Amino acid sequence: MKNLIYIFLILALAANYGCSDRQPAKKNIVILVGPKSHPAGMHEYIKSARLLKAMLDHSPNTTGINTQLVYNGWPENPAILDSADLILAIADGRYGEETVNPLMANDDRIKIIQKQMDRGCGVMTFHYTTFAPDIYEEEILEWTGGYFDWQPGEKKGEWYSDYTYITDEVTFPNPGHPVCNGIESFTYEEEFYFNLRFRENDKRLVPIMDVPGLETGQELGKVVAWAVERKDGGRGFGTTIGHYYDNFEIEDYRKFVLNSIVWTAGMKVPENGIESTFYSDKEVTNMLFNAEIKGLILTGHHHPGHPWEETTPVIKTALEKDKRIHIDVSTNIYDLAQYTLKDYDFLVLNYCNWEDPEGLPDDAKEAFTSYLKDGGGLMIIHFANGAWHYSLPGAEESDWPEFRNICLRMWDHNAESMHDAYGSFTVNPTETDHFITEGISSFETIDELYYKQVGEKPIEPLLTALSKDTGKDEPLAWVNMYGEGRIFQTLLGHDAASFEAKEFHEILRRAAIWVSRKE
Repeated sequence: MKNLIYIFLILALAANYGCSDRQPAKKNIVILVGPKSHPAGMHEYIKSARLLKAMLDHSPNTTGINTQLVYNGWPENPAILDSADLILAIADGRYGEETVNPLMANDDRIKIIQKQMDRGCGVMTFHYTTFAPDIYEEEILEWTGGYFDWQPGEKKGEWYSDYTYITDEVTFPNPGHPVCNGIESFTYEEEFYFNLRFRENDKRLVPIMDVPGLETGQELGKVVAWAVERKDGGRGFGTTIGHYYDNFEIEDYRKFVLNSIVWTAGMKVPENGIESTFYSDKEVTNMLFNAEIKGLILTGHHHPGHPWEETTPVIKTALEKDKRIHIDVSTNIYDLAQYTLKDYDFLVLNYCNWEDPEGLPDDAKEAFTSYLKDGGGLMIIHFANGAWHYSLPGAEESDWPEFRNICLRMWDHNAESMHDAYGSFTVNPTETDHFITEGISSFETIDELYYKQVGEKPIEPLLTALSKDTGKDEPLAWVNMYGEGRIFQTLLGHDAASFEAKEFHEILRRAAIWVSRKE
């Protein structure tokens, strides 16, 4: 019995000794990533968050960080925040009714974030998320120490806070703060927000970055980054930098942002700061998703009979079965002008502006056509061939003639474009020799079989099916060129059931590879 007691004591001592040498538990960083809202290169929330994760994951002098990205600004299950050591918001701020700050969208969000603050979680606002409404002034001042103060109905010159675009040297009034480790003053171009709202005589507040060239009479008016340590043990940080994505190429800029993140998460910042490399978008895609081909599905609006909410995830899943492919999804067609399209090997159009007369703005048209002319790929799915057409009910004003040079067969309501009744039929590959259909067998599907689609340029069908209405083999898929861009168009894809055939999945994957020039 004594021997057993001795064994237990030895094991207990060994366990305690082992604990003393254990590495600290990983710090969990949750980044709330908002959707795009600005032109390409500006307010790049998604790209910035992914780059930050890649840089933290691969920094040579920091370890023990687990970074989670939450898209669309807020998690479906807020319980994910319960284990966060830092909540970083990279998204729109609150500006009238136009935009919503994910941290303080409503009273329920405030309660959820307050719960995390009470347990000592860190919180950081970045650029636009420093915009906050006065109704939550006390909360945001307690959490981070400051915010951009504007009020609805007031003009820019009447706001308490302000912003400007300048190139200037940034300085560090408290260089001994860990966020400043390894950083020298540097000069760069930025949209600086300034004249920020701080509590009077807040002894917690530490100004971190100043911009000497800002014109202001306020005592702390030139402060564009600041830090606080809260009574609950958590840390708060805010900075108004972050407008231009390309600034991440500046070493000291990267170091400043990464130091801020690490410090606010409750970690020790290395003496020389967080070391990092700026990675290209393709490198980031490979690091985060182990993928070399990236596609973007453009959706978010359609004919009511075409449930894009159901078909989009099916298309995404089908394409990503090829492990080389990663798919992003945008539900805002104006992202054609807001995304850096060259980051994507191909686009997928699962969209139609049914009863939406606004149409594409000129900058979106220019970005779209330039992308294709320069060699970008495009896949057009089903009734996306009805978009931006003068015959589209309720959307006649959206007519875009150039789209008919991209999409070679359009649904034309004035030319009796029709389809067989929704139901099952056999899809047959043609004898055309092409990478997309090579070796594909005929398959059954459930869909609308389109016919009398209108276009002047010739097509060479890759798929056909016998129409019950016309008694003819109707073309259902083909390819064409627009400039250097490769385009695949299919008339299949009415609803989720229309994507069930494994042969169709394979065709879509091959089409993505072909339009991306990766075959």
